Amino acid sequence: MEVGSALAAGGFARRTQAAETFGTERTIALIRVAVVAVVAAVYLSSIGIQRSFGSLALGILALSAVYSLWVVLARPYESQIGARFRAASVMADFALISLWTHATGGPESEFWTLYLIVVIAVALRLDLVETLGAALAMAMVYVAMMSVLGGLPASSLLARPSLMVITGFAVGVLAGQRRAHEQEKTALERLAEERFRALEEEQEIVARLRELDVAKTEFVAVASHEFRSPLSTIIGVLGTLRRHGQLIEPEVRDELLEGAEAQAMRLSRLVEDLLTVSRIEAGSLPLDVQPVHPERLVLEAGRASRTSDVVRPQLNGVHRVSCDADKIVRVLSNLLDNARKYSPPGSPVELSVLEDEAVVRFSVRDSGPGVPHEERERVFDRFRRLVDGREPAGGSGLGLYISKCLVEAHGGTIRVDEAVGGGAEFVFELPVPGAVPRSKTLVGRRV
Repeated sequence: MEVGSALAAGGFARRTQAAETFGTERTIALIRVAVVAVVAAVYLSSIGIQRSFGSLALGILALSAVYSLWVVLARPYESQIGARFRAASVMADFALISLWTHATGGPESEFWTLYLIVVIAVALRLDLVETLGAALAMAMVYVAMMSVLGGLPASSLLARPSLMVITGFAVGVLAGQRRAHEQEKTALERLAEERFRALEEEQEIVARLRELDVAKTEFVAVASHEFRSPLSTIIGVLGTLRRHGQLIEPEVRDELLEGAEAQAMRLSRLVEDLLTVSRIEAGSLPLDVQPVHPERLVLEAGRASRTSDVVRPQLNGVHRVSCDADKIVRVLSNLLDNARKYSPPGSPVELSVLEDEAVVRFSVRDSGPGVPHEERERVFDRFRRLVDGREPAGGSGLGLYISKCLVEAHGGTIRVDEAVGGGAEFVFELPVPGAVPRSKTLVGRRV
């Protein structure tokens, strides 16, 4: 979980940094367009007053306009972002301004102040030291270039380069503070997002634990009742036979013994459910996967659930299933028993087996009230018992949970849908023969 959080945080940081870089380059591109527009307006409005028409100046102005518009429209910074692109962008701006300064008077040109805008653009991209280095380099190149063109006036020789360096320092400090504040803001936002996600996860866990606690409390009450009822019946029968056995007619005595046996079997199933859950959660429930005919599974499940008289099987030509027969019989008997409980007395229970290229599909359809859509995932939870709209049906609430664990141990899936014509349809799928190892052990499951 910590590794996942770290990866998520790293991804968030990279996305945030990329978004900030794109935003900075987009801002610089828009500033470049605005500067070119202002310079063009100033230059063209002064033709005939302070200067004459210059084809070189107009060519450079047109080249600058095309370049600035291309950057805004093509957005090359989104696909070529990096130190090389930033360096190339600064050099292109510096070269265009140098050509423009040369074309508009060289040392006498008042457009030298455009270098200050390049310094600001550098500060928006880089840290203080790099900005100072770039400003100093531009100042030195400017002085050297102006010296070739005739030299700067004495009053400007110190003032202009110094102003470039001072601008680089001041803007670099402000830009650094801005970046620090943005980074702190981003870190706080990331921390808040992580805490919010952690809080949501904790709330989900707490809600889940509360539901489990309520379910366990209900299970204790149900299990107590499930144990008490058969024990009371068995104790009553044994007491009656001990005290009055000689006086009871054989038919009545056999009926009492059959009732006691049924209650003892009910008690045995409950104990077996509890043991099975314990083994599942300990990861110590082995599977012996062998090819088996589905008819055997259906017959044994019908006998185990005492639903043979209402089950309507449809094997659809399926002759072999690769599974642990005892475990799948238990799954089917649980589903058949549920179908009988929630169907009107005497209603048939449809059991079909189908095979396609990947799986063998078992489905058990009943004529009951069905399972509400919002309960279809939770119905396979531990200690959860189905509700038929009036009263919870009897049972420990472990049957469907055990069924899901056993099916998933085979590499299969189980779900509940709405049956055609009403009722519930429980469907589980097992891989076709050869897709499951011949022996495996069920992995422990814990909440």
